[in-house]
Amino acid sequence: MSNGVARAIPPAVMAAFRCPQCREAGRSDPDGIRCPVGHLTRHRHGYLDASTTPDGESRRTFDSFGYEWARFSNVNPEDETFWRRYFADVDLSLLAGRLGLDAGCGKGRYSRFTAPYLGALVASDGSDASRVAATNLADLPNVCVMKADLRTMPFATGSFDFISCLGVLHHLPEPGAGLDALADLLAPEGLLLAYLYSRPERSGLRSWSLAAAGRMRCTTVKMPRAILRPLCWPLAAALYGAFVIPGALGQRLPGQWSASIPLATYRGSPLRSLWLDTFDRLSAPLEARFTPTEARAMFAHCALSVVALRTDPQLAGIVVLAKKETQ
Repeated sequence: MSNGVARAIPPAVMAAFRCPQCREAGRSDPDGIRCPVGHLTRHRHGYLDASTTPDGESRRTFDSFGYEWARFSNVNPEDETFWRRYFADVDLSLLAGRLGLDAGCGKGRYSRFTAPYLGALVASDGSDASRVAATNLADLPNVCVMKADLRTMPFATGSFDFISCLGVLHHLPEPGAGLDALADLLAPEGLLLAYLYSRPERSGLRSWSLAAAGRMRCTTVKMPRAILRPLCWPLAAALYGAFVIPGALGQRLPGQWSASIPLATYRGSPLRSLWLDTFDRLSAPLEARFTPTEARAMFAHCALSVVALRTDPQLAGIVVLAKKETQ
C-alpha cells in the first residue's frame, strides 16, 4: 500500500510517463502508476516515487539537499522575487497549456510560481525534498510532484515543452551529462531555462572571494549538517551587516558606488534568505562554476540553441535560456 495521500495525476503527465524499470507506458492505479508488465511507481506522502539507488556522490548530494529543504521548508515572499529574476528572459505567454518540468525543484519554491502559467508541471527532485515540495504544492491541481534523479527521469523522449533547472547542474559530478538528459526530454521547439554558478574570467575581488570560500568548503562539507546550519547564521548575519545593509543604503544616495558592493541580490530580502544560501554553498558536496564561454559550449554540445545568456551579478551566476531546434 502507498503511504500518504494520493494526488490526481494530470493527464498530460500520465501520457508522457514511462515506467522506470521497463520504459512502458503506465495507467493510473490506486497506489500510483502501474505499467502493463505490473511494475508500480508508488504514491508516497503526496509524490510519485520513481527514485533509483544513487551512487556514492549522488547519495551525498541528495542527503545534503534533503536535509537542507527539510529545515528551510517554507516558501517565502522573497522567493517570488528571485523567481522573476530567473524568468526575466522567458515569454510566459508561450507556456500556456504546455507540459513543464522543474528539474531539481527542491522544496518547490519556484515550481509554485511557474505552475500557473503551464497546463501541467512535473516538480521533481532526487532527494527527500520531494516530500517537502509535495506539501508546499498540494493546493496546485496541475502539479505532479515526483522523486526522481533528473538523469533518469521516467518520461518519454521529447515529452516537455518547457524545462527549468535552477541551481542544480553545477552540483552534479558531470553537469554536461545532466544537461544532455534534460535536452533529451525536451520537445522540438521547447525551451530550457538553467541557472549555473559563475566564475570570473579575470582575477579580482570576486575570484579571491570564491577561492577563500572554496578553501572553507573543504572543511564545511565534512561537518555534521546539524552543526553547520546554526554556525551559518552568525556568518550570514556578518555578511548582511557588512555588505547588504550598506549596499541598500547606498542605493538611496547619488552615484553608482553601491553597485560594486557584493551580495546585492539580498537587498530588500530578510536575513533568512542569506542564511539559507550560506548554508547551501557551504554544505553541498559538489560545486562547479562556469564562465559564459564554457556555458555556451556546454549547451552547444547538447544541440541546444542559446536564446539568451546573461551573467547576473545579483544572482552571482549565469542564466541561460535555450531552445531545441526542430531537426
